[in-house]
Order: sequence, then C-alpha cells, then structure tokens
Amino acid sequence: MKRFAFLLLLLLPFCTMAQRNNDSQLAYTYYQNKEYEKAAQLFMQLYERTKSSNYLDYHIICLINGKMYDQAEEVLKKFLKTDGKNKDFLVNLGFIYEQQGKPKKSEEYYEKAVKNLIPQSSDINSLAYKFRNIREYGWAVRTYLRGQELLNKPTAFLRELGDNYLMERDYEKMMDLFIRHLEAQPGDLNTITSQLNFARSYDIINSVDTVIERKLGAVVRQTDHHPVFDELSIWYNLQVRRYDKALEDAAELNRKAKGKLGSYIQIARSASTDGKYDLAVLAYNRVLEQGKDSNDFYLTARKEILSNENTRFREQQAPQESFRKLAQQCKEYMQEYLYTPDNLEVAILLSDLYAYQLQQPDSADAVLQKSIQMRRLNLNRQSLLKFKRADLLAFMDNPWEATILYTQIEKSNPNNDIGYEAKLKKAWLAYYTGDLLWAKAQFDVLKGATSKLISNDAIQMAHFIRMNYTEEEGNHDLERLARAEYLMVKQENDRALDTLDSLANSEQPGIIDRAALQKAKLLHGLKRTEEAARILEQLKGQSEQTYIRAEAIMQLAVLKTEQQDTAGARELYKLLVSEYSGSVYSVEAGRLYRELEKK
Repeated sequence: MKRFAFLLLLLLPFCTMAQRNNDSQLAYTYYQNKEYEKAAQLFMQLYERTKSSNYLDYHIICLINGKMYDQAEEVLKKFLKTDGKNKDFLVNLGFIYEQQGKPKKSEEYYEKAVKNLIPQSSDINSLAYKFRNIREYGWAVRTYLRGQELLNKPTAFLRELGDNYLMERDYEKMMDLFIRHLEAQPGDLNTITSQLNFARSYDIINSVDTVIERKLGAVVRQTDHHPVFDELSIWYNLQVRRYDKALEDAAELNRKAKGKLGSYIQIARSASTDGKYDLAVLAYNRVLEQGKDSNDFYLTARKEILSNENTRFREQQAPQESFRKLAQQCKEYMQEYLYTPDNLEVAILLSDLYAYQLQQPDSADAVLQKSIQMRRLNLNRQSLLKFKRADLLAFMDNPWEATILYTQIEKSNPNNDIGYEAKLKKAWLAYYTGDLLWAKAQFDVLKGATSKLISNDAIQMAHFIRMNYTEEEGNHDLERLARAEYLMVKQENDRALDTLDSLANSEQPGIIDRAALQKAKLLHGLKRTEEAARILEQLKGQSEQTYIRAEAIMQLAVLKTEQQDTAGARELYKLLVSEYSGSVYSVEAGRLYRELEKK
C-alpha cells in the first residue's frame, strides 16, 4: 500500500499536466469555433490553476468577442485594482467602453495606457500593435510619438508611423514619414517599396500615385539627395510603366554610386515583359557599354538581350533573316563562353531557333546533345534538356524515340511535377498517334497531379476522349482530329487547317467543336485574330458542350486582352467565374479578372 501511495504521488503531477493540456486544447478549440462562452470559462479555470497571463488574456478576449462586455468590464476592473499599470487591461477596457458607446471613458483608459509607457522600444511597439489590432490607428500614432519623446530620438518609429497613416489613408503624412525613414535608414528600401505597393493596391480613389509622384519628385530635384531616392524613383516609374524616366533615374544613380548597374537589368526586364523591346535593348546596352571588366552584370545583359530579341521577332513575325542573325549571335556567344551550366539558356535558345524558326532540326539536336554532356548539371537541368530533346524528336515526327526519353525523365523524377509532365507528354503522343484508350488511361491517372496545369489538361482530355470514343462505329474522325493536332505541333499549318476544316462535316458534335477550337488556336498563333475571334464567338454561343464553351470563352478573353480590349476581356473572365464555376478555367479567370480590375 505504501508503494502504491508513493507511485500515486509520483504520477499525480503528470496526470495534472495531462488534464491541463487536455483542457487547454479544448479551450482553444472552443475559441476557434467561436464558442466564446465555453472557451472563456475554461480559460479562466486554466488561469486560476496556473496563473499564466496568457490564459487570462484569452479569457478576456473571449468575453469581448462574445460581446459579454459587462463580464469583461468586471474582470478587468478586478485585476486593475492589483495591476493598475497593465496596458493590456487598460486597452481592453477602453475598447469595451468604445463598443458600449462611451468614447470619453474609452479615451480615458487609452490615455492611461499611453502614460504608462516605459522608455523601451519593445514596450512602445507592443502597445502600438495593440491599438492597431483594434484599428485605433490614431492612438497607435500617439503611442509612437510618445515613444520618440521617451527615447529622446525624433527618428525613431518613422516607418511605423508611416504604416499607421497608410492604414488611415493619409498618404501625405505617410509619404513624408517614409522619406524621412529612408534618409535615416536607406537600407530599408525594399520594406518601403513593399508598403507603397500595398498602398497602391488598396487605394480606392486613385490618389496615392499623385502623392508619391509629387513628394518623390521634390526630393530627386534636390541636387544633394541620397541615391536611395533614385532607386525609389526607378521602382515607382516601373510601376507606372515610364521606362524612359526610369532610365534617366538609373543614369543618375550610376553617376553617384558604384555597383548599381543591376538597375538597368531591372528596367530592361520590366520593359521586355511589357513588350517595350527597344527600351529593353537600350537598358541592356547601358550595361554593355561599361565593358566586361569589374562588371558583374555584363554576361547577364549579353544573355538576356538575345532572349529579348527572340521574343520581339516572334511577336512581330520577323523575317527568317532576323532569326538567322540571332542564331549566329547565340552561336558566337557559346563559342566565346563555352557550354557550361551558366550558359544553358543561350544553348536552349540556339536549339529552339535552329528547330522552330530555321527548320534545321539536326543542328538543334546537336546543340541539345552537346548541352546534355555539360559537367555539373543538376538533375532538374538534365531533365529540362531531355524534355527539349524529346519535344524536338516529336517535332521531327519521331514519336517513338520521344516517348523513350519522356519515360526516362518520368523514372528519374517519380512523384513530382517533372515526372508528371513527362507522363503527360507521353499521353499526348499516344493521343496524336491514335493509341486513344492508352492515352485516356494516362490522362485519367494524371487528373490528380499536383500541378494545376497538368491536372487541367488531363481532366479535359480524359473527358473529351471518353465522350467521343466509340468502339462500335470506329474512331476515324477522332483519329483524324488527333493527327491534325499533331500537325499543329509539327508546324505543318496548312495541312492541319485542311484536316480541321474537313472535320466540320463529322457526325460527332464534340469532334466538330474541338476541331473548331483547335482551328481558332492555330489562327490566333498565325495572327489571323479576326478569324479566330469569329470562331470562338460562335462556339461561345452555340456549342452544346459546356467544357467547349468554357474553353472558347477563355481563349476569346486572352485574345481580347492581347488586343487591349480590357473591358471585353474582363466581362468574359467574369462570365467564366459566375456561370462556369465548375470549369478548369474558373480559378485562373478570377485571378486575371482581378488583375484587369486594377488597370
């Protein structure tokens, strides 16, 4: 019995701890489920057992969230009698009075909290955050101003003050404070641009840009301004797409400070993405003009200017001679800087130019095979090169060897997106070559892929084959459609168009509609946009297949976006979200709709 009693005494603390953990977990569960009354009772019991202030805080929060203001007031007043300087209690009591429509009493307790500040940054920030959490931004400002006095440091909390004025949409004071903060802490540029970006995103009356431009302009016109404001001006001008002005800022920045050539790269990339290819070239050339010596961005500019020109030529459907000169420039670059992992993107560009622009697939294959032999290539880059080579083999009408390569990639990358993509490519090749049931089986497997793009393709194709495959009557039209799509991959566009047109007489509506979709896609790629738009409009209004209508609407929205018909594209994206919420395009359409809303 004595031994049993002794063991019981030993186990008692562990039992008590286990019970407390169970009660704590239950209390937090009640809190998360918004069962505030039950949670409040448990948190108080836990506080009485442990005297942990965290449980007491949650008890009061539950009372406030549950609008049990009288109980919360009673608890707070009780504890303030023994801890009258507790700022948590003071702010919570002030908040309760605010909710009860007693602003004078609320201000009385907020004021007490501010007066109880001690000259420590952590204490000042803590109280300010409490005010921000209850959206009392004015009191947060008063907290920081009092903190400056206590610390005898006028430059303290400038960014935090600016953040509070941002939340109050007082952009004039916000910008003044951000400028003062950067004067004192130029290394915080990224933090300030992040906050300004937030302000621009949530500016419902479009006033913040005017303030930024005026205040920043006044600073950069001063001859002795800090270089950080040239960087801030570059950032702002890129946001509003004034690339020429950004270049002026970059020139001023590089005149004052060394090691800032990256600003030209930043401008070039933004301009290129926006289709301003001439400005991008101008920015890249500013880097190249500085020569190779002590220029960390020289090779980056050399490589990216090649990519920029390729994009420009493809978009403008430049003559083949332009692509030939570009390929020669890529070849010269690789001869000068060799086949190394750092130059992989130039090698891939050269291969693509040979294959898809100059009709020299054997030269393209030679570049890829040489690239695969590069030393120190990691698995992802090896897989990328094998992908490029498998795609090239498919383009060269060699689907069997392409399938072997895709299989190798899949086995080297099990259960990740690279492996799934290789499996998807195999499924497409099976579809193109008429092995329809095997292709459908692979698409079915890939419907659960982690990548949304892979999953969406698999869902659509599995559904399409299931709806249009017939064992009894044969699948002649379905096989012809698959071959037409393969001709599109191989850029045999005239033959593909002839086959797609002939399928307009099919007896299967699903095949007729998909053939029309593929024709629209092909015409779009050939810049015959008016013809493409007519087909898509017809499918949008007349197709009996829901998934076909959804894809037609998506293609049409993309086309209108390219034509800068923002209003038309926005309406189509909105239609996909509201009436085709079950389609694979609804999520992406919602994202694109929100982007267009900001313009």
